[in-house]
Amino acid sequence: MARHLPRKHHACAAHTHDVVERLEPLLPCIDEEDTPIQPAELANWIEVEAEDEPEIAGHGWRVELGDEVGLLIHPDRDDTADSLSEQVGVRSVVQLDREVLVVDAPSLCADGLRAAVMQAIAAANEEAHDPRSPDQSRPGVPLRRQLTQIDPAPAAHTSEPVTSVDDDYTPRLVTGDARCEGRRVQVWVNQDGILILPAQTVPHGPLDLSDNARFQRGTFNSAEAVRLAEHHAGRWVPFPCLGRLRLRRPGPVRRRWEATIVERGGASVSFRWRGTRAHAMMLWAYVVAKCGLEQVDGLP
Repeated sequence: MARHLPRKHHACAAHTHDVVERLEPLLPCIDEEDTPIQPAELANWIEVEAEDEPEIAGHGWRVELGDEVGLLIHPDRDDTADSLSEQVGVRSVVQLDREVLVVDAPSLCADGLRAAVMQAIAAANEEAHDPRSPDQSRPGVPLRRQLTQIDPAPAAHTSEPVTSVDDDYTPRLVTGDARCEGRRVQVWVNQDGILILPAQTVPHGPLDLSDNARFQRGTFNSAEAVRLAEHHAGRWVPFPCLGRLRLRRPGPVRRRWEATIVERGGASVSFRWRGTRAHAMMLWAYVVAKCGLEQVDGLP
């Protein structure tokens, strides 16, 4: 799986084995969990994959962090992307969501990039246990991620109040990079239905601007979702038309979820995406809430 480059272009400062040998055990940030995490465990929680068709131009590496990494990083003090961008050989980092980053590091091999990610997580873990405030913990280092390529919708930058966390009619992003019928799509869900659009139709940042930093919310309502589906050859499935949702959990190695939406009329659409259980749970919960548990096959 590791992709190595010719020696003259190889700029890795360390590789996974090197970091495992010298990195101290990491302490979880959750009160209920105090067992130190060994570096070898951390290495197993990081997937690095070369992208032939990068979602962000020039960012040819995709890094996926296992759910377990969340034990090591304080949700309000997550500087992983900033720390990774400071590693040798890394030019740019864009955080698509809490567990997925794309990286421009042409002189690194996959094993060297994994080592850089481990060091970035270790730095974020150290910051999480720093008693100082987030603004004081790393002077001179910007806390904002690099968002120039995937700037959120303009409405997200206005001074209007952010939508309430309890507003279930505001669409939530299930995935911004799913595969559906041979094309990349983004999938949104709210209390009215499920929206499938071509990827990058609705701009979204890596994190939500609300109190819940896990789920990105859209700036459109259900009526606009219908128009988006019509104008962009997408698909809007209102819950009264939904017959069944089939959800398949990913295997132990490649974290690919698969969902099939079957409409009452018999039409169906399937899509696959890489992501976390929390996002699959969100899709599952909306369908169960509106259609009932008997309309769902599989558990997230």
